[in-house]
Amino acid sequence: MRIQNQLIILNIIGGIFVLGGYIFALINNPLNRSELWGGVPENFRPWIVSSMFLSALGYCYAMKYLLIDDGIPFNFFFNRFQTNFIFIVQFIFLFSAALWIHTTFSYLNSPTSFKWVLINLELWTTGASILCLALGIIFIKDRPYEINYIASVLGLLAISFHCIFLDAFLWVNKFPKLH
Repeated sequence: MRIQNQLIILNIIGGIFVLGGYIFALINNPLNRSELWGGVPENFRPWIVSSMFLSALGYCYAMKYLLIDDGIPFNFFFNRFQTNFIFIVQFIFLFSAALWIHTTFSYLNSPTSFKWVLINLELWTTGASILCLALGIIFIKDRPYEINYIASVLGLLAISFHCIFLDAFLWVNKFPKLH
């Protein structure tokens, strides 16, 4: 099976786990779901929600270009990494993105320093893995200079910014430590 097809399957299954996990966690934690914002100021929230949607759109566009349109050859970091690189990085990204909300609700329900470390690890892993994917695509050998490639890179950089700066940095620093 082509790597693109494997990655499409990974993204479908991973996307179901991420989005389905969010829905499941929010439905099963009605009393403290508003606490997910932590100490993030009220006036930041519309910007963060907008960034979430822009990031998701950017990720979906990049995956369409890379996987469905076969936009680039999979020779990342100037031919140092091949197809296993994108598979492993995307798996790590989707897996860690699916975990953090469950760990956070578990932390809200019974806070421990271990759970707080896990939340941080999950968020930083999510951000680092998607940034690694973006950089791998930026530093490919024989990259095309076309609008779809540039839009894909910008989409991956947008989700990288969101995951690193808004989730792993801002949210973590504003969230009240309960343990």
